[in-house]
Amino acid sequence: MHPHLEKIGDTTLLRVHDQGPVLDASGLRDLVGDALGHDAEWIVVPAQRLSPDFFDLRSGMAGQWLQMLVNYRLRFAVLGDVSAHRAQSESLDAWITECNRGRNGCFVADWDALLARLPVSAT
Repeated sequence: MHPHLEKIGDTTLLRVHDQGPVLDASGLRDLVGDALGHDAEWIVVPAQRLSPDFFDLRSGMAGQWLQMLVNYRLRFAVLGDVSAHRAQSESLDAWITECNRGRNGCFVADWDALLARLPVSAT
């Protein structure tokens, strides 16, 4: 299934379906192209769709994707429970905490938690 667009106030999100193949580095790059092609500002990905390599910071996968997002002025949200990944890696836990403090992306439990993080004009 292809991602679909969600419009929340003035904010356009490219939302990836919960079901589907695991997204590897190539799949994540494709999402950036889709977002740019549809003027989306956010890419929303369910945690279960991310490759295990995404959660292994040594692989460089997450860092490369986030750098690409920053370069194209896109933001991201990972929806779902990532506590098991965080428990396995102190550096990943610290990185997720840092992401959640910033404005470029977040790891949230569900759609409602994401909506609470969007700009006020978007609610």
